Amino acid sequence: MLRPILVTFLFMLPGILLAGGEPASATPFPTPLNAYGDADFIQQGKGIGDILSHRMSVDPFNLVGSLIFLCAILHTFVAGPLLAKAEHLHHEHESVMQQQGASYEEIERTTPMKVHLLHFLGEVEAIFGIWVIALAAAVIGFYDWGTFKHYMAHTVIYIEPVFLVVIMTLASTKPVLKLSEKILGVVAGLGGHSPAAWWLSILTIAPMLGSFITEPAAMTISALLLSHQFYDLKPTPRLAYATIGLLFVNISVGGTVTHFAAPPVLMVAESWGWTLGFMATHFGWKALLGIVISNVIYYLVFRKDLAALKPQEGSSDGDEEGTPVWITLVHLLFMAWTVLNAHEPPLFIGGFLMFLGFAVITQRYQGESSLKAAVLVGFFLAGLV
Repeated sequence: MLRPILVTFLFMLPGILLAGGEPASATPFPTPLNAYGDADFIQQGKGIGDILSHRMSVDPFNLVGSLIFLCAILHTFVAGPLLAKAEHLHHEHESVMQQQGASYEEIERTTPMKVHLLHFLGEVEAIFGIWVIALAAAVIGFYDWGTFKHYMAHTVIYIEPVFLVVIMTLASTKPVLKLSEKILGVVAGLGGHSPAAWWLSILTIAPMLGSFITEPAAMTISALLLSHQFYDLKPTPRLAYATIGLLFVNISVGGTVTHFAAPPVLMVAESWGWTLGFMATHFGWKALLGIVISNVIYYLVFRKDLAALKPQEGSSDGDEEGTPVWITLVHLLFMAWTVLNAHEPPLFIGGFLMFLGFAVITQRYQGESSLKAAVLVGFFLAGLV
């Protein structure tokens, strides 16, 4: 079934790409809001339905674009079953190959393409990016190739998704995580390094890092440390989900101590004269107080669940050799370079390429790292953009 679809698409592709040249200047995409002529609809007592109906009549593409977005949302609800199906097919393939005496490498090498396809379609982070293909076909069909090309290359800005991939990768490196763990461990030590102490330490201190290393980096560090110090202990589902929600909220407000890290603050800081001192005295201390109060309330509600968690005995993180201080400092310099040049892609991408070379040279101290998680999150954000 898949082959006819691919063949049909390949035959249609040249026609789609050649459907038009450069975008016509008389039909900008997307249609500007002031071109709909519905600014006074609300004053006339018309509802949102009337406004949407009017805009769809002016530009029918609005209906098509909305339906594509709806399909992407519905796709997220079937991501779980798609992953389950992929795992089922992979398990069947593995069982058959094992009966034939195949090695692990051979089993992985001969995994059917259908398994990989279903697994990719089941990745929640990839869904909105996948549906951009449908959006592209719709734009080219309604307008032309030039319009789509101009929209993707010159109208939509992808600096934030690319930056997110870079900063998440840097923040998830072993030297950065070990340094963060040591710093937070000092606070957790006040509570005897118990699971509850680590829980409070990570959810209180780590979100505040968002004011200095950006919120995506703070989220990466917080999530990875919680995974090791908290989620590996198998908390109750109630506490596990509550912790995720609390982390999201704390990260969201933790970037308001400074004026240069959180994107919402950065957009208005210069225009409104929000300096570092202004942010710290007007928002920063309130954010910290709110985080502390929220954590204390959650702790009181879930104190029995937290007390039931038992630290893992004899666990090892594979860092017996230790990471040299100078390697950690170089990682921090790369992070600082990325944050300071967050809106200059040639600079932070160039720095990231240099970091990848440095990571290869010092791979002995890098541990296992993967770009997959960061790239998927960046792909998700780019799809939303």
